[in-house]
Amino acid sequence: MGSVLGFCAFVAFFLGDYNDWKWGIRKLRLCFPVGVFLLTAGTIWMAAEGAPLNKGVLRGMMMVLAVIFFLLLIRALFFALPAKASYTRPGERRPVRRSGMYALCRHPGVLWLGGLYLCLWTAMGVPLWAGVTYIGLDVLLVLFEDRWVFPAMLDGYPEYRKETPFLIPTADSVRACVNHK
Repeated sequence: MGSVLGFCAFVAFFLGDYNDWKWGIRKLRLCFPVGVFLLTAGTIWMAAEGAPLNKGVLRGMMMVLAVIFFLLLIRALFFALPAKASYTRPGERRPVRRSGMYALCRHPGVLWLGGLYLCLWTAMGVPLWAGVTYIGLDVLLVLFEDRWVFPAMLDGYPEYRKETPFLIPTADSVRACVNHK
């Protein structure tokens, strides 16, 4: 059941982005928080049923890393972006974010989600196939966003695409991220 909830989360994320791009229906702005809830609930469900691969200190270290990746993901989605404009006003244009995490790569949330699921697999027994599936769905989501949604919704996105890597940070993008004030 947990994996079904996670899959439904990504359906909600895609629907929310499509709404932002094409429809602008205010009621569908709830797709993102519903998706976050479904993904969280599904992950907790799978963790409750899972068997950790690691025990003792290694498991503890992986749990600490999972918390760090979770906090980075929350920061990328809710604090490094203007969350109210990003998630509550569908169809409205807004400026692109070029600093901080978003200088590292255009979709840092994928990196943090990947790290989170790797840690949850080893520390909590969340199935590896579920983590790989969700990361794959997230990559498909950001490809859709990068190609169609964000160029239509974010001012300056074509230039941002030229100057900032898609997913894999470069030495220059790491410096730009670290040197951000």
